[in-house]
Amino acid sequence: MIMRRAFSSLLVGTLSVTATAFQPSHHLISKSILRSTVAANHIHHAVRIQCKSSSSLSALRGPAFCEMCGTPTQIKIPDGDERERHVCTDPTCGHIAYQNPKIVVGAVCTYNDKVLLCKRAIEPCIGKWGYPQGFLELGETSRQGAARETWEEAGVKYDPTASDLLAIYNLAGMQIQMIYRAELETDDFEAGHESSDVMFVSWEDIPWDELAFPTVAWGLEHARDVKDEANPTVQERTKLVTMDGQWKVEEG
Repeated sequence: MIMRRAFSSLLVGTLSVTATAFQPSHHLISKSILRSTVAANHIHHAVRIQCKSSSSLSALRGPAFCEMCGTPTQIKIPDGDERERHVCTDPTCGHIAYQNPKIVVGAVCTYNDKVLLCKRAIEPCIGKWGYPQGFLELGETSRQGAARETWEEAGVKYDPTASDLLAIYNLAGMQIQMIYRAELETDDFEAGHESSDVMFVSWEDIPWDELAFPTVAWGLEHARDVKDEANPTVQERTKLVTMDGQWKVEEG
């Protein structure tokens, strides 16, 4: 449930926090970069900051106030570090806020060669379709997280240990998605509060023009292509920003 957290912590791409994808449509990521980049006057400048300095990107996404004591933070390079971080200005605290990519997990579930899809009841992309997916929680494995998301969004259960890793998507160093494949024992389902509708459809009837995020299309296309493989080939794909501020997709 990619949007279980506030939209600000989401981006489905997420510069200030990371999306629901997630995911980076160029439009959503540009808006998030603008909100999170205090010093940036326009998006082009923010994108260049991201490309030129991962150190600056780490700092831009940090909290304005200390997570430990509530004192305002400042952007600086801590002793022994090489990246800018948000550091508590209270010398008796000095807490350093480390910002890391978010992990998103999802599952392409099938029953009798039909695929399970959920219609989003929340932003971003409300009314669009996708497979169950969301942020990994503390204390669970990626397989367990994908199964939990499937239960929460579609009311469907399956054994996480029986699922196969299907794809890994790296989104500009801000979000990593791990997508699994699972064959269900029944076609029972019940829409969760983040889904306005749930359905099983044949591969030919997938509403490709109504999918929520680019990565959803990637995952479904790959699942379709390897559906007859006992041990599916894992698709690895990276979406990044080039020096001229354009989005680029690379295999691997």
